[in-house]
Amino acid sequence: GIVIALMKDVPDAVGDAMFNIRSFTVRIGQKNVFTAMRRLLSMLFIGVAAAFARGVLQAPTVTLRVCRSIVAISAFSAGFSVRQEAQTVNAEDSGEVYKYYMHLWKLFYASYLVLPFAR
Repeated sequence: GIVIALMKDVPDAVGDAMFNIRSFTVRIGQKNVFTAMRRLLSMLFIGVAAAFARGVLQAPTVTLRVCRSIVAISAFSAGFSVRQEAQTVNAEDSGEVYKYYMHLWKLFYASYLVLPFAR
C-alpha cells in the first residue's frame, strides 16, 4: 500500500511543485522516492519468496509443498519484475513513471490471484 501511495505522486511532482503542494516526492525528489519504493517493493517480494521457499522444505504434505512453491515462485518473479521494469525508467519522465506505476498495479492484482495458495 505505501509503495502505491508514494509512487503515484512521482509523475505529478512538477505540478505539485508549481502549485506549492509539498508532497513527499516534492520534498525529497522524484528519483529518491522512485528508487526507495522500487527497493522496498522488490525486497518485500523477495522476502515473501524466501519465506515460502523455506516453508516448502517444512511442508508435511505434497499439496502444501506445491501451494508454497507457487507462492514462492510467483513472489520471486514479481520481485524480479519490479527491478527489471525499473531499469529503463527515468524517474523524472512522468510518462515512463506512470507506465511503471501501472505495472506495479498489475503485480498487486496478480498477487491476489496467488493468495489462495498461501498456506
